[in-house]
Amino acid sequence: MASRSFGQSTWRPRGIPAIDRECPNCGGRTFVLAKACPRCGAASPGRMAGMMVAGALVLLLVAILVAIGVVFRWDQLTAATEAGALPDEQIAAGSTADLSWLATAMSQCDAQAKEDAGKLHFLVTPLAPAARDIAPWRAKSINNMGNGILLRSDDTFDGLKSGALRFYPADYGFRMLDEASDTVYKWRPSMGVTRFSTAEAGSISGFKVQFRTSYSGGNAEWGSSFTRQTGSCHWVNAIIAN
Repeated sequence: MASRSFGQSTWRPRGIPAIDRECPNCGGRTFVLAKACPRCGAASPGRMAGMMVAGALVLLLVAILVAIGVVFRWDQLTAATEAGALPDEQIAAGSTADLSWLATAMSQCDAQAKEDAGKLHFLVTPLAPAARDIAPWRAKSINNMGNGILLRSDDTFDGLKSGALRFYPADYGFRMLDEASDTVYKWRPSMGVTRFSTAEAGSISGFKVQFRTSYSGGNAEWGSSFTRQTGSCHWVNAIIAN
């Protein structure tokens, strides 16, 4: 009687499929994806099942790599912003049917900007479209922003009240670029409507803004230039694109 091969008697954890099978013709060991037994040349009956198992393992590996990539990109975002300033205030969200709370937050930001005109002040309202088609919103954009669509306040309020817009449901990083000095001002990740301000803004006259998310990572683009309005709060109503 032919002795059993080493691979046949090797211990294998439960739940892990074997990568070889016994040839029904000669009893030799045959790799599950092989077309035929290497000993006797008989066709391998388990090749199709082996291919299905291999395919499933490939899909599992892809899913794991995608998950690792998302976590890695978010770690990059956190690491890049952890040295940034804290947001001034996260605004408690109210009803979208009555947006008086948002209008009040805008007015209060304006008042603060007049009292402290040496800084740049921003009130960021992060948005997401209810429908996948964002072309109508691009037509209303007031800034050619790489990873977002900036809207006027009237369009923002109308979209939220009608349900065509909703508040962006995840964390985001907000940044501002001083064009003259090429200095980037950054804040730690925030969520929802949030007020931001710089340190003393000095001679900043033009700037760009940017959003970073766990999906955009370090690939987020800067928008077109804004002119600084001294003593005014800059309302940034942005549909954030991942």
